[in-house]
Amino acid sequence: MASFVAKKLCPQLICLPQNYEKYTEKAKEIRAIFAQYDPTFESASIDEAYLNLTAYCTENELDPEEAVQRMRAEVLEKTKISVSAGIAANAKIAKIASNKNKPNGQFRVPNEREAIMKFMEELPVRKVNGVGRVFERELDAIGIKTCGDIYPQRAILTKLFGEKAFHFLMQCYLGLGRTKIQPVENYERKSVGTERTFHEIGNKEEFRAKLWSIAEELEKDLARTEFKGRTLVLKVKLATFEVLSRQCQPPRAVSTAKDLYAFSLPMLEKLEKEMPDLKMRLLGLRCTNLVSTKKVGIELFGFTSRPKPASEVADSPVEQEIETEEAFEKAAREELQEELDDLEKLSQEVSESTERQDEAAASPSQPVYWDCPICSRPQVAEDRAFNDHVDYCLSRQTIKEAVQGASDAVPAEAPAASKTRKRRTTESPDPRQKRLFFS
Repeated sequence: MASFVAKKLCPQLICLPQNYEKYTEKAKEIRAIFAQYDPTFESASIDEAYLNLTAYCTENELDPEEAVQRMRAEVLEKTKISVSAGIAANAKIAKIASNKNKPNGQFRVPNEREAIMKFMEELPVRKVNGVGRVFERELDAIGIKTCGDIYPQRAILTKLFGEKAFHFLMQCYLGLGRTKIQPVENYERKSVGTERTFHEIGNKEEFRAKLWSIAEELEKDLARTEFKGRTLVLKVKLATFEVLSRQCQPPRAVSTAKDLYAFSLPMLEKLEKEMPDLKMRLLGLRCTNLVSTKKVGIELFGFTSRPKPASEVADSPVEQEIETEEAFEKAAREELQEELDDLEKLSQEVSESTERQDEAAASPSQPVYWDCPICSRPQVAEDRAFNDHVDYCLSRQTIKEAVQGASDAVPAEAPAASKTRKRRTTESPDPRQKRLFFS
């Protein structure tokens, strides 16, 4: 939950200062323990990981639940941090199961077809990672509330959402997911980037200071991942929460802070000319069309092997499956971020409206206000502005619910269009594999 939303719900809330260095250090301690159980475990984020315990359970003659219980106890004893776990035949179900017995618990979905089908049949579609609020509303409109409702509606899914959506939803119904667990660095990267959110700024010197700082941070990330970028993307979020992006192709692949700053500055200057009153709250840089800086090996007769471009390498079924899940997860994250931005924007509008009312009360002349029929907040008595506000309330019903606490209200209408999501088919999971997800 965003802090500004939490403060709206609880004005007396006390927010403790964040300490990312401490979080990172604790994460390293926990990962060191995970490595004892699966040396090639996959760290999804600072507080998430997937492990394949098949080999560990076989060597130690342990049941998966016993192995997980032992590992969780070791983490708690050595780091004083409790973890929750999900145990299942694939990563998708393991992640869902990890939320079942929070906090400090574990839940297992047996590696049996009947058990998996029953588990998914009763599962709300919103619980599947990658199904965001918008997609949930669209599915609900055709009677799909749980994964068990997907199969009866299979005939219309392709026509409504596309072939990739059909495959993704059928995988959800069948409980299919990826079974290959490997370190994150083994996956092919499409881009390397960093961005930073801050309080609203509107000074050119501040823009350049932020840009240089981000360029230095991106240089470190590129060095760590051993890449250079042929395309440089500048991302800006305005004070109005509108997101703009610009990109350029430097004459050579770039990776140093000096080059990143030099080639991104003209894009920023162009934005400043286009928008004289430019104010922003986020700035980011991203490199795409990556070129590896790793030293290639020397093969027979002294010839150096040339890695094939990504376009020449056909995606394996596993890679296609990973791309599908990543695309859905990214779409859901972006959707959530947009909702938070809209919430904050609406919150600011309410604050500004309250300030205007206070100023009007203090002045001798009282302006006329009309109450919005949707949110019941007073609006300036001007036809165009009032109509725009009503349209905004109608199109952002979900946000209105969050602000007013009317969680039982039904949205006036579903969004006109959903985000484009990459969805592909996947392979059937190996029943011998046991997947864990920690959160």
